[in-house]
Amino acid sequence: MIFRLSKLAELDDFALRDKQRIKALALAQLPASHKILLNIAKLLLLTPLFMALAFIEGWLLLPVLLVCGLAYPLLTVPLEIQFARPHMHHAISEFRKTHS
Repeated sequence: MIFRLSKLAELDDFALRDKQRIKALALAQLPASHKILLNIAKLLLLTPLFMALAFIEGWLLLPVLLVCGLAYPLLTVPLEIQFARPHMHHAISEFRKTHS
């Protein structure tokens, strides 16, 4: 499983912002059933985290929410990369067409 876009060999020639745009293009090409599966997988991954937040009270909740907000992309981006990989070559060619 790949956790960062920088680990994808086909994206080595691109800057970080371009890699993110290409990933967004690849995710936009997902069929509806795969988009639903991706969102369900994210929900299953994040539900225990947010259920644990229900038991924290008072001011202690603020730093915990900050940490959870920062951890959100660390948990969801690897899933998005896995779902986007089959569409990455088409997204790269579409990106090159629009930015040439």
